[in-house]
Amino acid sequence: MIASPSSALRSLGVWAGFAGTLAVGWGSCHPEFSFDLDGWPSAWLNAVGRAAPMPLNRILIVAGVVALTWAWWHVRPTRKRAPVNAWVTLGLWSLPLLLVPPVLSPDAVLYADLGWTLHTGADPYVVGVATSGGPFAIQVDPLWAGSGVAYPPLALLVAQAMVTLAGFHPYFSIVAMRLPALLAAAAMLWLVPRIAGLLGIHKRTALWLAVLNPLLVLHFIGAGHNDAPMVAVSLAAIWVCLRWRAWWSTFLIAPALVGVAMALKPQGGLTVLAVAGLPVAAQLASLPTARRLWLLGWRTAVATVVAVVAFVAISLASGLGFGWLGWLDLMGLAATPAPLALLAKLAALGVQTLGGSYTGFLVWAGRVTTVILLAVLAWIVVRFSDRPLAATAWGSLAIAVLGQALHPWYLPWSLALLALVPLTGRQRYAVYGFAIAFCVWNAIQTVIWHGQY
Repeated sequence: MIASPSSALRSLGVWAGFAGTLAVGWGSCHPEFSFDLDGWPSAWLNAVGRAAPMPLNRILIVAGVVALTWAWWHVRPTRKRAPVNAWVTLGLWSLPLLLVPPVLSPDAVLYADLGWTLHTGADPYVVGVATSGGPFAIQVDPLWAGSGVAYPPLALLVAQAMVTLAGFHPYFSIVAMRLPALLAAAAMLWLVPRIAGLLGIHKRTALWLAVLNPLLVLHFIGAGHNDAPMVAVSLAAIWVCLRWRAWWSTFLIAPALVGVAMALKPQGGLTVLAVAGLPVAAQLASLPTARRLWLLGWRTAVATVVAVVAFVAISLASGLGFGWLGWLDLMGLAATPAPLALLAKLAALGVQTLGGSYTGFLVWAGRVTTVILLAVLAWIVVRFSDRPLAATAWGSLAIAVLGQALHPWYLPWSLALLALVPLTGRQRYAVYGFAIAFCVWNAIQTVIWHGQY
C-alpha cells in the first residue's frame, strides 16, 4: 500500500530534513564558495549568502547536513513507524536546493563550461576546461583548468543541452545541471519499488535506502552530479531484464541500456553482470561453482558485446570519440579519502624527497591500484556468482572505495543497488553507518577546504 501524500506532511522527520536542506542551501549561497573573486554572477544571490556571514554560513551547512541525515534515519521504515510518501518527502527535501548554487561541490560549474566549449565547436578533450572563454571559465575550480575530462561523450552532450536550454546564462546554466539529476531521481522513485517487487524485496525499505538517502539528495540533486542519469539508466536496464525475461530483453534492450549508461559514466558498465545473470538467478544458485561461472560468463560476454557496441555507436555518433580515455589518470589528483590513493600519495611524497616526480609516481601508482581493483572485482564476481545483483552492488562499492578517488556522489549508485539485495543485519548497519559518517564528514571537509579561501 502506498503512503498518502499527507503522511509526509505530518512527519517531524520530513520537516527536519526540509530545514536541513534549507540551511545547506542558504550557507552555500555565500560568495566564498564561488571561485570567482567577485562571487556568484548574481547580486541577489550574493546578498542572500552574505546574510549568513562567515563562519555562520559554514555552520549552517554542517548543521543542515546533520539534520538531513537525522531526518533520513527518523523516517526509516519500521514496524512501529507509519510510512511516509517517498515522492513528497524527496520533493520537500529537494525544494530548498533547486535555485541555490551547487552544494558541497563545484562540479556543476565545470559541466556548464564543458557545455559552452561544445557550443563553440571545440573538443573539450583537446582544449581542456576553462579555455574557451564564455561565462563560466572564471568560476571553474583552478585544479581542473586547462585539463581535459574523463567524462564520456553523452555526459558532455547532456551538459551542452542544459546550458543551451538556459540560454548560456552565467548562473542559471549552472542551476540547470540539476535537471538531469531531478529526472534521474524521479526515474529511480518509479523504478526501485518495481524492481524490489520483482525481486521480493521490501519496497519501502528499498526506496528509503536507494532514493531518500542524504547522499542522493545533497550530491545528485543539490550538486547536480552527472552520475545521477547513469544510475537511473542502469536501474532501467535491470528492470527491463526482470520485467521481460526473454532473449530480446536480456541480450538486446537491457545491454543496450547499459551501453547508454556507460556513455554517461563508464562505471555503469558493471551493470551488465546483473543484466546477464538475473534472468537465470535461480539456475545459477543451483549449480556447482564451475558450471555457474560458465553460465554467468558466457551470458555476460554476450551482453557485454551488445553494451559495448551501443557505447561505441553513441561515442562515434557524438563526434567526440574516445578522447576522455586519455584523462583517466587525472582522477587521482583530487584530495579524497580513497584508501589506495592516499597510500599512493604518501609514497609519492617519499619519491619526491628522493628527487623523483610526484605526479609521475601518482600516474604509475594509479595503474597499479587499478590492477588491485580489478582483482577485487574478480573475487567479488566469483564470491557472488550465484547472486549477480549482489555481485554488481558490492562491485560498485569496491569501485567507489578502491578507485583513484572516493567522492560522496559515487555512493548513491551502490546504495541503490544494495537496497535491492538481501543484507545481513551487520551488513545493513555497516552500509547505513558508512553513508551517514561519510556524508557528515564530507560536509565538514568541504566547509574547511574549498573555493577561494
